[in-house]
Amino acid sequence: MRHGHDMVLDLDGPTPTVPALPVGLRVIGVTEAAPRLPAASFLAYGSGHPDAPASLAEAEARWQELLFDRAVGPVLEPPSVAIIDALSNEVVGAVVVTRLWPGSWGWPGGPWVADIFVVPAHQRRGLGRSLLIHTVAWAHAAGESRIGLTVSEGNPAQRLYASAGFHRRRTVFVLETA
Repeated sequence: MRHGHDMVLDLDGPTPTVPALPVGLRVIGVTEAAPRLPAASFLAYGSGHPDAPASLAEAEARWQELLFDRAVGPVLEPPSVAIIDALSNEVVGAVVVTRLWPGSWGWPGGPWVADIFVVPAHQRRGLGRSLLIHTVAWAHAAGESRIGLTVSEGNPAQRLYASAGFHRRRTVFVLETA
């Protein structure tokens, strides 16, 4: 069983300022980074993480679904970006934003953070917050009224989302059968 929380941020305040990235990192479009995203996310969601794929092959399948509109709506670019190490050209973090259509649970439709991650060697440097604020600033500037995401119970990123102003809209339980 998967236990998660849909969280929403109403965009009724000022546009947030996106923090600068540490030296040596740069932003590229998620489409350009696509071939490198499965391995980086597999590394980011290490053993014991509630969202960890069981294998690299499973991570690759998830990214195929996400990037080709078979999971949670079409990917929105430019808010969907990857952060890469300028020297190694490796992806160190990414955010993918989709357009989630209206739902029977009260979601009126709008941008949805479908995935956001930072690899362990770059965690605790503010990159997750930077990716999230980048996305919120884009949605605000685009005239969106809210942005949402789903976070699994036990995912430490839930604290980041709450500190950025996201609040729980609903709790969901999904029973997966083999």
